[in-house]
Order: sequence, then structure tokens, then C-alpha cells
Amino acid sequence: MATWGERVPVWTVSAAPVGVGFGIWVGLVATSQYREADLWPVWAALALGLTCGAGVVFAVGAQQWRGLPEGERRSRREAAVIAGAVALVAVLYGVVVASTDARPGAWRGPLLVGTAMLGATPMVCVAYSIWKATGTDRSATAAGELLEWLLARRRTMRAAVTGLGALVALSTLALGAVVRMQAELVKAHTMASADATPFEYVLVFGGVGSLNVAIAYAPAATGLRRQAYLLAERLFPLTGIDEPTQLLERAEQRARFEQLLGAEAGPFADLQAGIVVLTPLLASAVAVWLPH
Repeated sequence: MATWGERVPVWTVSAAPVGVGFGIWVGLVATSQYREADLWPVWAALALGLTCGAGVVFAVGAQQWRGLPEGERRSRREAAVIAGAVALVAVLYGVVVASTDARPGAWRGPLLVGTAMLGATPMVCVAYSIWKATGTDRSATAAGELLEWLLARRRTMRAAVTGLGALVALSTLALGAVVRMQAELVKAHTMASADATPFEYVLVFGGVGSLNVAIAYAPAATGLRRQAYLLAERLFPLTGIDEPTQLLERAEQRARFEQLLGAEAGPFADLQAGIVVLTPLLASAVAVWLPH
């Protein structure tokens, strides 16, 4: 007898998270108190991108999880612990906001953040599984098989950092649009300046989001780099070579091989490429916090 996953079309399972994200967006837009603001359409578009994007990232992460070999996938218990930790952080964030912000619409921010974090959960589980897999001794694995494994996991992690980075970018931009709208309302004397969110909060929010992506991405990326270095040492050993020309040729071959595997760039360069708001956030933080 076919299982539930075999009876339900794959496209239906993939479209469901996007539909949930769209439903959340409809609820946010229908209850928004900023609809008269000039920047409200911009915020609404960013919120739509964030909620539906979270659904897309969730679906892609679930597909990546199913694509991992059975031996690399972590147990359901470990996946449940990761999902529970993400949910706990989202709930704590909502509790903190609710306790410090008494405005009627203060729940929208935590809902958007919670949606983004829920969408990121499968990707975090995939990154965790790859990190654990990189700790396995693969010295006995054939070089070609190990190279294929490294390239495949590298592609998976690139998709993960791109998806997670997109959620950080959209959520930060949506918050920035809210801050701009509130600034307009303060100028129009329809909102007290004490109730407006300061610009520095956008920097803190974007920095914390980028840090969370780094925490999920860096361990797996570092483990893949270590495996790439070990394979490069195995295929292109430098020990026992004393002739300068041959040594230089071998060193260049190893460097090209490491570059092919993406081992030279490092996790921070990947994060800069995957989180498009990281560099502007750093530049803004320098402009805001450092003395002039």
C-alpha cells in the first residue's frame, strides 16, 4: 500500500508552505494600521516576499532533507530538538516584544520573524546533518567518490546560505520600511516620537539575523573545508619533493583543487555573498556607532 507521501503529489507538499505564508500575509495586511502611509505598499510587498519566501525556503529545505542519504540524515529526535529550539526562540522573541511594546499592532513583527524562522528550520536541520557527517573519517573513501560527495554537499550548503540570507534580507528590509513609515507619521504628528522604532534597531535586528545564519552555516562549511584539505593533501602530497619546479607545480595543482572545492574562500566570504544586507549593515553600523 502506498504511503501518504507517495499518494500526495510532490508539488502539493511544496506549495503548501507557500500557501500558509500567503495566508499569514493576508492577515497582516488586513489588520495593518499603516495603510495610509506612503511607504505602506513597499512594506506590504516586502512582507509578501518574506512570508511566501519563508514557504519557499521551507519547501526547498524539506526537499534537501529528503535528498540526503539515509545514513546522513539525523534522527527524528534530533530534528525535533532543532525545531523546538527554533520555536522557543521565536516564542521568547514574541514574549519580549509583547512585554516591552504595548501598541496594538506590535504582534506583527514577532509573527513575521516567527514565520521566517519556521521557514528556515528544515535548512538548519540539513546544515546540522552535514556538519555531523563531516566529522566522519573518510580516509578510506575513494577519492572520486569523496570529491563527488564534497561537491554535492557544497551545493547544498550554498543553497542553504542563499535561502537563509534571503530571509534575513527581506525581514531586515521590511523592518526598515516600518521604521521609515513611523518616521513619516512622527513628522505628520500622528505618532509620538517615543512610540517610533529607532533606526539603530534595524542594525541590531539585521546583525542578530546574520549571526544566526552564521551559527547554522559556519560549522558545516568549516567541516567541508577540512575534508577538502584532507583530500587535497592525499591527492597532491608535498612531502618528499625537493626539486623546486616540481614542488611549485604540485603546490599550484593543490591550490587549484582547493579552489575548485571552495576551500579557499572561507565561511565569512560565503556569508557575505549569501546575505546581501551584511555588508551594508556593517557599513551602517560603522557610520552610526563609531565616533566622528
